[in-house]
Amino acid sequence: MAQRPASIDQRLAIAHSNPLRTQALQLIADGVASPKAISRELGLDVRTVAYHVRVLRNLGCIELVETQPRRGAVEHIYKIVEESSL
Repeated sequence: MAQRPASIDQRLAIAHSNPLRTQALQLIADGVASPKAISRELGLDVRTVAYHVRVLRNLGCIELVETQPRRGAVEHIYKIVEESSL
């Protein structure tokens, strides 16, 4: 049996079930942001932040708007998905 997609309320509940994701959403809502910028702002490891940002992206709460090459890596820039798009 195929799983039904999660409703908006379920996705937001999952997104806010972790304090780091809530903080990341707030920072992204203040403007576009990358996992690196969020980790710098919160004083956390970029790998931990990147994991939670991926969760938010997979939930459809944020979307990729830009990539920028940075010293042999690629920085991913995200923004909040507009409510009408959910």
